[in-house]
Amino acid sequence: MANTGVSTAVQSADAQLTACGNNSGTVLYRCVADVISKLCYNIGSAQIPATVKALDSAVSRLRRAVSKIEALSALAQARSVVAGALRQARSIGHPEGGSADAADFEAISALLSHASQLIQSKG
Repeated sequence: MANTGVSTAVQSADAQLTACGNNSGTVLYRCVADVISKLCYNIGSAQIPATVKALDSAVSRLRRAVSKIEALSALAQARSVVAGALRQARSIGHPEGGSADAADFEAISALLSHASQLIQSKG
């Protein structure tokens, strides 16, 4: 992964996400939401607007989630948008008019997978 603003933000978020593993249930969902929200802030919507919008939506849904199914559904929706951006990045280089590349979207996808695994095991 190139050392871009996106990659740096994702690396920091992944470390914070690991700390969320000390929680369970709705406290876990809110912790994951806080990590993703901070990631969105650190990336900035100008970098990858559609992806940040999808992540923001996931944050809202995670904060409202009262079950593991609702939390996983929120993350699945965001992962779908990121997967589309990743496909586009692989074909044209920098989707959404920003500087993020395929490696950045792979990192975001891995972060969302990590979040899903936490919720699946501890939720």
